[in-house]
Amino acid sequence: MAGVPRNTKQKQAVYDALCRLDHPTATEVYEYVRSAHPTLSRGTVFRVLGGFAAEGRVRRVTLEGSDARFDHTLAPHAHGRCRLCGRVTDIFLPDYASIARGAICGGFQIEECDVEFSGICSECNKKQMREDAKEE
Repeated sequence: MAGVPRNTKQKQAVYDALCRLDHPTATEVYEYVRSAHPTLSRGTVFRVLGGFAAEGRVRRVTLEGSDARFDHTLAPHAHGRCRLCGRVTDIFLPDYASIARGAICGGFQIEECDVEFSGICSECNKKQMREDAKEE
């Protein structure tokens, strides 16, 4: 089994945290994991996440003006970021998969694509609607 990465308790803890959190940064994963695993270092968490991204187990998401975030959802999709609270949400678009991988546009073959939308998440939208209703 040479070449197959070992799944240690530390790696499993990091992956579990990543799945529980919503598009976390490496620091957010570290802070979540350290309560249950106080001996797990920040450097180890960062290395494990980088390794997961390199292996294709998770996606590294780069959003403008933000630290790298990690996403356990591997299906092709875009991301939306709320301009009010900063929450990052998966956005699944029709035909996104065919565009994001393998499409040819103007002679350019697309291998990967990261799309970021900016707007207002459903929670902030609901909150804003309640506040608007109070003002009337």
